[in-house]
Amino acid sequence: MILLPLVQREQWQGSAKWLLIPVGLLLLAGFALWERRFARHATPLFDLRLFGLRSYVLGSLIGLIYFAGFTAIFFVFTLYLQIGLGYSALVAGVAITPFALGSALASALGGRVVTRYGRPLVAIGLLAVVVGLIATDLVLTGGPHGDVPLRTALPLLVAGLGSGLVIAPNQTLTLAEVPVPMAGSGAGMLQTGQRIGSAAGIAAVGALFFSTLAANRDDWAVAFRHSLLLAAGIVALALGVAVADIIASRRQRKEGALVNAFGIGGAPS
Repeated sequence: MILLPLVQREQWQGSAKWLLIPVGLLLLAGFALWERRFARHATPLFDLRLFGLRSYVLGSLIGLIYFAGFTAIFFVFTLYLQIGLGYSALVAGVAITPFALGSALASALGGRVVTRYGRPLVAIGLLAVVVGLIATDLVLTGGPHGDVPLRTALPLLVAGLGSGLVIAPNQTLTLAEVPVPMAGSGAGMLQTGQRIGSAAGIAAVGALFFSTLAANRDDWAVAFRHSLLLAAGIVALALGVAVADIIASRRQRKEGALVNAFGIGGAPS
């Protein structure tokens, strides 16, 4: 109900479609209340006590927002290349390959060092994705002159390297403090949030893409660049959440060190 008005924004005329969003939010609240009540005497589908873990809440939020940003890129880029510029499906697929290769390479590294560097590693990855997307926008400034897949290969590779430092490491950090009996539902809700983020991001970025296309006389380059900047902005929002988590963690460690050293804020020794 929340996603349908976004997906059907152009096809579903009238404002009645937007009434589905508050209905969907009410159903979501009802689900939360049901799970809370059910957990008193049985195992719930999702244990709401997980939202008491800061690492889980912020990690899930990062995953939801990031998937809303980066997943939509492939949707609008493929449309731009095939329909806007007339490239074949094969060339459009090859054009996205640098992102995939970068992500695969960085994922192997990120999985090994995430326990050493923690959330800062995810923040670095998000920053690299933002830089790569903005660089992709800059190389397309002035229109699609030259070989677009070749011009966008390097910035998309940078974005892909950043993405590899985000997805798997963020999942590891998000589930690190989840008790083993809750691991299944915790991982399931994390994946569900990422899927919701992907759908919402494609709907939002796609809506901007097509509305810009209609307003600029079928200028596919302008529509793609505007959509790309929106996707970069969404990823930047995920970066902000990661930075907030880093600051909060450092403050918590500092307060813990003061308690251990001087008994400040703790029980009298």
